Amino acid sequence: MAKLTIDDQEFEFPDGTSLFDACREARGEALPHFCYHPDLPVAGVCRLCQVEVEGMPKLTIACNTGVRDGMVVRTRSEKVTQAVQQILEMHLINHPVDCPICDQAGECGLQDQYMDFGLYESKVEMAAKVNKRKVKVIGPQVILDQERCVLCSRCVRFCQEVTGTGELGIFNRGDRAELDVAPGVELDNNYSLNTVDICPVGALTSRDFRFAKRVWMLKSARGVCPGCATGCNVRIDHEGGRVFRLKPLRNPQVNGSWMCDRGRMTYKAVHDERRLLQPVRDGKDLTWAEASGALAGMLQGRSPALVVIGPHASLEEMYLARDLADPAAVVSGPHDLDRGSGDDILLDGDRSPNRKGLASLGITELGAADLAARVGAAGGPVLVLGGDPGRDKTVAGALAQCANLIAIATHDGPTVQAAALALPGAAWAEKAGTFVNRQGRWQGFAQAVARPGAVRDVWRILAEIQALAHDGSGPQSLRAVRQDLVTSVLSEGELDMDRMPEQGYVPGGGEQ
Repeated sequence: MAKLTIDDQEFEFPDGTSLFDACREARGEALPHFCYHPDLPVAGVCRLCQVEVEGMPKLTIACNTGVRDGMVVRTRSEKVTQAVQQILEMHLINHPVDCPICDQAGECGLQDQYMDFGLYESKVEMAAKVNKRKVKVIGPQVILDQERCVLCSRCVRFCQEVTGTGELGIFNRGDRAELDVAPGVELDNNYSLNTVDICPVGALTSRDFRFAKRVWMLKSARGVCPGCATGCNVRIDHEGGRVFRLKPLRNPQVNGSWMCDRGRMTYKAVHDERRLLQPVRDGKDLTWAEASGALAGMLQGRSPALVVIGPHASLEEMYLARDLADPAAVVSGPHDLDRGSGDDILLDGDRSPNRKGLASLGITELGAADLAARVGAAGGPVLVLGGDPGRDKTVAGALAQCANLIAIATHDGPTVQAAALALPGAAWAEKAGTFVNRQGRWQGFAQAVARPGAVRDVWRILAEIQALAHDGSGPQSLRAVRQDLVTSVLSEGELDMDRMPEQGYVPGGGEQ
């Protein structure tokens, strides 16, 4: 351990800690910076994070300096402030003053540093600024504005060290230096939008989000990407009942600071035109009162003869649905549905977010032929939720012959088309819940936007089915469902699922 003094206060940090991280903990905020990023190699090119260290003849950059026992550090001295102002002016010499039309405005590192250390009149006339190319499409997802770039090299290091694809580089020298793609190359890897996230200014912008919404109008909720079994932690940015983008939230145990481009686009399905917005019976829209009556008539006070739970349901929904029928009558499948190709970074070949949840509750996944046979032999109401097994032709044929098929679904599809009664359930961004990722890590997500139309929370629909089937009352709150789930499943300890740890929870005392 190293004992050091930072701004007249004593601190102790493990050996090997960077001075940048030590100062951030001591100050309660990061030092000014552009190039530093916790999940990228240190470059030390922006020079903004300089601090004064007793015994050193010059200021030193904190990002490339380790803590030492006995260090005395000053981060707010006049000497440091003047150095930051001078370096900031160098970064701003050729920067365009186009904040009113820049997507980064409101979350721009350059704006933040200027408000903290700048607020000066530039000595460079607008006519003297070096003009570079603007609005250059460099890939399917990303647009480059070379004038805005401060040459921090974050995006270059990302493509070199994380994806290993090396599309980006800094070309030329001096004030003619510019970020660009290599000749004849596009920024076309499945993680390209991470370069937009880590750009501290508006040099790289998302073609999907460009000019869609001013960032200060957005509200945010914590979520889990539903695109695959990795379960990347995400920030759901939304406004007026609509999701506008997903951005990764840093979780060193799961996704670091990154997520794939494919996962980012999963938000579009929330507002898809195929959304199921009303209960439907035999092609006719119903009110919920009518749907409840139809449900009671189909169940006739009995449990469903077969419950088919898909891996897109939350853990809470799986738990409620599992207890609707005899364990032998609760299955999942087809097991090869929602599969694709993955990579060795984050994208998993399992395109469902909660297949591990099925395993944690002891729910068996069947192949298509076996599931079709179970549907055909059910001899009573069949309940399907958490997916669309009818996308498999073999299963679709069996579902089409089922006279009492009840589907709880988010979107129209083969299963809904075959259902005698289809009930509209909330999509992942419209509800709170838990997914279990491929590591077996329980991760909670919050409701971001209101449910449209007559869409209901799925746990409430299942609670009503439980009350009808068992001639009683189902759980009255999601918290009650979670308490029962923890008591039933986590025999070795306690967990408050309403306050899930941000890094997730691994049952059995695994790495948290």
